Amino acid sequence: MNTEEAENLLKESRDKIDVLDEQITNLIVKRTALAYDIAISKKALNKELLDTSRENIIHDKINNLLDGIDIDKNSVIEIFDILASMSKEEQKKYLD
Repeated sequence: MNTEEAENLLKESRDKIDVLDEQITNLIVKRTALAYDIAISKKALNKELLDTSRENIIHDKINNLLDGIDIDKNSVIEIFDILASMSKEEQKKYLD
């Protein structure tokens, strides 16, 4: 690979990452916005904010989705734990 090809590949890859970052950000916003629906449902069902069984289901689902893929599963689970934490913080606003 020559210098020009390497520079083009780098630029194309970064452009693709920029598009993915925008999509990921939009999905995080949409996911977090669902906290209101989840909170009012939990309130109506007299459920606690913390649902460890749901979190375990999510962890299992992620492990299954990533089977055979060369990626650090623990890091992906950490990302989903952060998303769950964000959701719980949003839910607290409606449950308090």
